[in-house]
Amino acid sequence: MTDLASAVPAYVLLAALAVIVVLLTVVAVVARAVVAKARPEDLPHILPGLGEVLAALALFLPWGRRSRGPGAAPVPVRPTRRGGRRRG
Repeated sequence: MTDLASAVPAYVLLAALAVIVVLLTVVAVVARAVVAKARPEDLPHILPGLGEVLAALALFLPWGRRSRGPGAAPVPVRPTRRGGRRRG
């Protein structure tokens, strides 16, 4: 099996690293701005929401995607329709 460094050109690895660094920098700046503007009594309410936003942004990182087990059922995009007009 070939090593990743030998299979991918260096400029592609550097570009991927640059994108990851920029993403992490943007996340850090936004998180710092949100926490700095918040009142101290509001922080317990703000931090869980900020954690959800950071978890969503972590999906952009290659290691941020968790694989589901083989037995895990897919999550439906929309709930099934009940009632209403029938398509025909």
